[in-house]
Amino acid sequence: MRKTAALFVLALAVVLGVAFCAAAEVQLFVDKQTVRVHDPALNTQSILNDFQPKGWRTHNYLALAWNDTASWIYDIRTHQWLSLTGFGAVAGVLSDNYAMVWEPKRVAIFDAKDRRWIVSDFLMDQITTPLIARGMGAAVTLKEFVVFDPVLREWKILNDVYPKQAIIGDNLGVCWNEADAFVYDTTVHQWVEKRDIRPQACIVEDYKVSIYTSDRIFVYDAMKHRWTDQPR
Repeated sequence: MRKTAALFVLALAVVLGVAFCAAAEVQLFVDKQTVRVHDPALNTQSILNDFQPKGWRTHNYLALAWNDTASWIYDIRTHQWLSLTGFGAVAGVLSDNYAMVWEPKRVAIFDAKDRRWIVSDFLMDQITTPLIARGMGAAVTLKEFVVFDPVLREWKILNDVYPKQAIIGDNLGVCWNEADAFVYDTTVHQWVEKRDIRPQACIVEDYKVSIYTSDRIFVYDAMKHRWTDQPR
C-alpha cells in the first residue's frame, strides 16, 4: 500500500512538473491588429496594439512578431517589447538568447543579453538558409556565408564561396562548397580555411569542427587554433 502511494505521489509530481514547465514557456496570441504575450512571471498579458503581424514565432523565453515594416520581440525574462523598425522581415527564427529576422539581402539579430537588435551593415546576395543556435546566428546566401560574432556583436561576411552547405554551433560556424571548407572562429574573430579537400559532411562541437571527405577527417581545434587530419 505504501509502495503504491509512493508511486502515485511520484507520478503526480512528474505530471505537475511537466505542467509547470509548459506554463512557464512563453505563450503568444495573435489576431489581425494585436499581439498578446502571456508573461508567466507577471501572470498577465503584455499587449502590442495596432500591429498587423505577417508572421510570428515563440521559443522558451522569447516571442517574435513581424510585418513589412517592423519586428517586435518580447522576452519574458525582462518583461519588455523591443522593436526593430524600417526592416521588412520575410521570416524569423529563435533560440534561447537570439531572435533572427531577414530581408532578401539583409539580416538582423536580437541579442537578449545586450537587449538590442543588430542589423548587418552590408548588402548581401539573396539569403537562402538561416541558421540559429544558442550562442550565435548565421545566414547562407547564394554566394556568401554571413555569421554573427556574439563577442564583437558584429556581422561578418565571407564573400564568393558559393556555399553548398553550412552549420553552426555556439562558438563556431562552418560552410563548405565542392572543394573548400571555411570556419568562423569566435575565439579569434577570424575565418579559418581548408582548401582543396572536397568536403562531404561536417560536425560542429563546442570548440571543434570535424570535416569528412571521402578518405580523411580534418579536425579544427579552436582551443589550439590548428588543424589535424587522419584517415577516415
